[in-house]
Amino acid sequence: MKVEKIMNSNFKTVNWNATVFDAVKIMNENHLYGLVVKDDNGNDVGLLSERSIIKRFIPRNRKPDEVPVKLVMRKPIPKVKNDYDVKDVAAYLSENGLERCAVVDDSGKVVGIVTLTDLSRYLSRASITDILLSHRTKDYQHICPKCGIGVLEPVYNEKGEIKVFRCSNPSCDYEE
Repeated sequence: MKVEKIMNSNFKTVNWNATVFDAVKIMNENHLYGLVVKDDNGNDVGLLSERSIIKRFIPRNRKPDEVPVKLVMRKPIPKVKNDYDVKDVAAYLSENGLERCAVVDDSGKVVGIVTLTDLSRYLSRASITDILLSHRTKDYQHICPKCGIGVLEPVYNEKGEIKVFRCSNPSCDYEE
């Protein structure tokens, strides 16, 4: 079965300059666990999920109305093409420690979101158990969007709060 048959095409978006507070409000109002993030030109640039907020916002110890979504979102946007087989999508999510990803058409435009929950409705109980167990044992690392080699690591201030995330590649100067 193709992923376009099970994806959720009723997804919501948020601008990358919106605050985490604004994004959580959209998620709560629409009973969603994730949003597609768009830049100022309307390009799809990332995904924001509850997990992103827990892993990349809460450690910053800042108010939700002070932190823009672009500092918390997962980027580059994890995505699969709409003609991928459901089992291939399940493998992609598992191998990358993801709970969701965007589904794109041939032009690269996001046309839906697929989650582990969506997949569980269509895969055998044994298959989804394997996926969930392997997913929970992997620790996702945020790859540097500039060099594609280093991993973004937190840099703490004197209070123990995350000041920025910096690329671990010594030859890359990227930080956010």
